[in-house]
Amino acid sequence: MDSFETLSFDTPGAWAMAGQGRFISAGPGLLESEGGPGLLWYSLAEFSDFRLQVDWLAHALEDNSGVFFRFPTAELARKQPDWKAGFEVQIDERGVDPEHDTLGSPLHLTGALYTLAPAVLKASRPLGEWNTFDILAGGLDLRVVLNGVEVCTFTAPAHKPRAGRIGLQAHHPGSRVRFRAPRLQRL
Repeated sequence: MDSFETLSFDTPGAWAMAGQGRFISAGPGLLESEGGPGLLWYSLAEFSDFRLQVDWLAHALEDNSGVFFRFPTAELARKQPDWKAGFEVQIDERGVDPEHDTLGSPLHLTGALYTLAPAVLKASRPLGEWNTFDILAGGLDLRVVLNGVEVCTFTAPAHKPRAGRIGLQAHHPGSRVRFRAPRLQRL
């Protein structure tokens, strides 16, 4: 099995932004979302079967973000991504369901595959502390482990993409989620 490669934020041209939001430097090897909706995506390669580790930190209960994967390049090139084209692992401690204007939705809680598969447990650390997603994508089988606890499993329908880009979400003005450079192991 291959070792992990770091998808460094410091590699020139490795990351591109789509949408209104942005990511700013929060220190060496760290980025933080701000400014509104958008997707920072890794532009150097597409990935199919992998293990992806992403460290993230939320500052406030209202912070919201996500880790996208298997996202089609064509959508990104238009700079107006279809957010439902790939998969999103949710970061939202409140579990806001925008369609029903409710809180605590398992399909919207941290660790859920957004609107597809619920987070069955809350495994996040307290606000202001680092968390780690371990996302495994093998064929149609997807798993999300948060801080060593499996929180979501899902078998994707055959029409969903089996390869695509990796991305980090900027969500809404005022939302600040910090990320360390993701690490990826091809399977």
